[in-house]
Amino acid sequence: MAIDVDQMKAQRARDIRIMRDKAAVRIAGWALPTIILLFAGLVGSIVYIEDMSAIAIISAATSSTSMALISILNTMTGHKDKEDPIVSIIKMYSEQNAALIDHLKNEKTKSQSIRLGDKEVSLTEGSTNIHVSDDDVIWGKDKKGDKK
Repeated sequence: MAIDVDQMKAQRARDIRIMRDKAAVRIAGWALPTIILLFAGLVGSIVYIEDMSAIAIISAATSSTSMALISILNTMTGHKDKEDPIVSIIKMYSEQNAALIDHLKNEKTKSQSIRLGDKEVSLTEGSTNIHVSDDDVIWGKDKKGDKK
């Protein structure tokens, strides 16, 4: 009695898809009447309730629930939002930064050297060579100053 794992995965994926589709149909069927009832309740509460703090709470609950239902309906229809301009700018700069990093990596493989007086630091093909003279670190070839 061998059980095919791929067949079980396909059956499970199919069952999940059917369950999601059934839930989407139920949500879609009740979303618009729910939104209408919520706003009718909001208007009724504005008319009959005099306490503004209670109206603010009802208004917040109505708007957040309505926006959630609208976003669910929006995702069910497969509508994709336009890309945010800031996101596209960040992507553009990240591509430029990646190109700059690649350029710097390629430049690093070339040999480079820096000379400060008698001290020299040279970078060649990934190795670092430091040449230091025997002079004093602070005074160099000059004579040390007198202490006063």
